[in-house]
Amino acid sequence: MAIDQQRRLQQASAQAHIALEQGDHAAANDAWRRYTLIEDALRDQQDLLDEGVALSKVAIDLWLQR
Repeated sequence: MAIDQQRRLQQASAQAHIALEQGDHAAANDAWRRYTLIEDALRDQQDLLDEGVALSKVAIDLWLQR
């Protein structure tokens, strides 16, 4: 993992924890969302595509069951 990406993950995590301590849940959610996006950017592209396809199949199955 690149040092810059690791630093960005640490910053997002720290911001989320600070926001939670201050009771600012909206800011904490934003920070955790940034953290997740940074993590996803580091993942293998094929893995992300496979996960998206699997989620789409589940969504279709759920829609058909209604």
